[in-house]
This record gives sequence, structure tokens and C-alpha cells, in this order.
Amino acid sequence: MPYRKRLILSCCVLLLTVQLFAQTEPDITGLWKGSMYNDTTQKFLKYEIAISEKKGKLSGYTHTYFILDDKEYHGVKKTKIKRQDGKIIIEDVELIANNYPIPPAKGVHQLNVLTLEIKDGLMTLSGPFSTNRTKLYSTLTGNIMVQRKTNFSQSALLPHLEELGLVDELSFVREEKLKQIVAFEKTRVIEKPVIVNEAKPVEPAKVPKAVTQPLVKNQQINKPAEIKPTPLVKKQPVAPAVVKATEPATAKNNPVTDIKNADVKTDATKKPVQAELTTITKAEPVKTNVVVQAAADIENRTIEIIQSVNYASDSLVLTLYDNGEIDGDTVSVLMNGDIIMPRVGLSTNAIRKTIYTKDIKDSIKIVMYAENLGSLPPNTGLLIVYDGTDRYEIRFSGDLKKNAAIVFRKKEN
Repeated sequence: MPYRKRLILSCCVLLLTVQLFAQTEPDITGLWKGSMYNDTTQKFLKYEIAISEKKGKLSGYTHTYFILDDKEYHGVKKTKIKRQDGKIIIEDVELIANNYPIPPAKGVHQLNVLTLEIKDGLMTLSGPFSTNRTKLYSTLTGNIMVQRKTNFSQSALLPHLEELGLVDELSFVREEKLKQIVAFEKTRVIEKPVIVNEAKPVEPAKVPKAVTQPLVKNQQINKPAEIKPTPLVKKQPVAPAVVKATEPATAKNNPVTDIKNADVKTDATKKPVQAELTTITKAEPVKTNVVVQAAADIENRTIEIIQSVNYASDSLVLTLYDNGEIDGDTVSVLMNGDIIMPRVGLSTNAIRKTIYTKDIKDSIKIVMYAENLGSLPPNTGLLIVYDGTDRYEIRFSGDLKKNAAIVFRKKEN
């Protein structure tokens, strides 16, 4: 084939490859975090989307949450997702978890029509949402804007899915776990087997045979000395205890004494009758004063710093909530090694603690110690820190081997 034809053919193949690559749709699986604005209430709500893929089909979950009167409310929905005309269409299927103060409206579904934008390495989904109209409820409208995140530690949605047993269904979670396993295998040092020289078996020591001397006739053999038995001394009979009976003892008169021989005569002319006395004593309950120590195993757990916060005011207000389903999670909070909140039970209601930082020159290390795992492991929580008018939301997770920690540093004036 002439050189010119080969060159034209190569250019055509290259152009076709570029066109096919341009038509390839970007991967949108992953965790998306942001907010949802409601046109009716004119308020922003925290909003997350988890998009998964299985055999070319998209699916996922959404999560909204808000705090009202110091109580946290959340809702988790299962969704179906598809691409259509360059848009990402997300539609609710069912509400699978919530703690709303009133029963949710039946038959109301939310539809998101989102556009994907990639700029400076950031992936953003944004667009309008609306709900269907019913006999009781009118249509709600608003806008959604979320960004794709690679760090899952601050997710509000994934702890709920983990406690519901659904997190491993997400394709991007499985991929992340696989990456961690591969990275661990690469960094693991494989030790060479140590060859130990086999020791030769030690021969047992030879025991010399006992030398027996021949017996000589008329040789006297020393017999063991005979032990003469000592004569037995007869013991004198012990006189039986005499019980002077007054009135017949009954169970009602003396409930703790049982007299077995009940036929005791009161006639002084008769011989005294021997009685066996058995005293019954009631066991007193053992008084125990067991104090369960907070953060008892702190020395044997690793501490993972999940976030650093720069603060400005002389005091910080710590507010604790449960981050997932209310399942009995209990934590202890330590500040620079000292316990400031022992064995706190987490729920949707706020638990507050104010710490004063005026005299603290160094950094402040807050450790969230998991006292238990609740009925739905792991132990998860939401820590909201108020620094004057600034507000920080930190989600933490721990177990019986690892604690989460947050480091606070004073802002330089």
C-alpha cells in the first residue's frame, strides 16, 4: 500500500478513536455532597447522593437532614437513576429510613433533573427538582447542587446505609475497599523463612547395669523392725445435752430453729430427751458498689485524627448527636487526655458541653471514645462545634480498636 494511502487510513482511524472517546460518558458513580434549596420554605437543607452501578445500570440513595429546636431530623430514600438527553435523572423509589416529627406524605416522589459539569478537576451536579402533585399536597420546587467527594469520612448518608446493611451494595465502596486491600498487600513485608539447622538427635545416656552380688550362705539379712500396735484407749461416753423444755417450740414461735424430736415431755420425772438443734441462717445480700470507668481501654486503642479546626473565640460549644439510626451508641469525650463528658448516650437530641480556651496556649485534642457499638455497629456520631458565629459539622465513627479525634488550634491574630 502506498505511503499516502496508509497515512490517510491512519488519520481516519485516529479521528474515529477521538470521536468514540469524546462520546464516552464520564463515570458519575460515587458520593455527592451539597445542599438542596426549597423554594417554599426558602431554606437550604444538607443533601447527599450515593450513585452506584451494577451491570451497566445506575441506582442509588439520597439523604437529607436538618436540625430544628436542637433535634436532628433525617430521611434516607432509595432512588432509580438514568441518563437521558445529557441529563442525570434521579427519582425517588421509597423512603427507607427517617425520624420525621410527623408521618411523611404518601404518594409524593421527588424528581431531580441534574446537569454534570467538570471544571478544574471538580465534578458538580446541579439542577432543579420538583415533587408530584397529589390530592392533599401541591408541587414543591427548588434547586440542588452537589459535588463529588473522594473522602467518605464526613458522609451523613453512608453511616445510615452501613447500619442498614446496604453500604456494601454500593459499587464505589467496594472499589475503595479493594484498593485498600491491594495497597496493603503491596506494602506488606514478606519475611523470608528462617532456616534452622536441624539438631542431631541426642542419644540417651547409657545407664550402667546394676551389679548384683551373689548371696553367701548363712548370711544374715536385716529385717525391717516390727512396729508394735499401740493399744486403743476407750473414750468415755459424752453425756447427751439436756434440753429443758418449757413450751413446745413451733415454727411460728421460732422460725429459724428446727427441733427434730417434737415429743419432748414436760414431766420432770421422765428422763431428758436428746434433741438435735439445727440453726438456719439467712444469707444477707452482698452489697456491691461497682463504678464503670469511662474510657477504660483508652491506652490500647489507636487514635485517628479526622479533622483540624481553627477557632477564634475564648470558648467552644460542643454539641453531640447520633449520626445514624438510634441504636444505643454511647461515647466518652476527652479533652487533652481528661474526660469531660463521661459515657454519654447519643440520640437525635442535642447534648451540649462548653469548653473554655482562654488559658490554653497549645492545641486542643478532642477524642471521641466509643464505649460500645450499639445494636448496629459501628459507633457513629455528629459533633457540631460553635465558635462564636462560626459553625463546624464533624461526623465521627469509632469501634473497640480505634477512636476518632479532632484537633483545635487557635487562630493567629
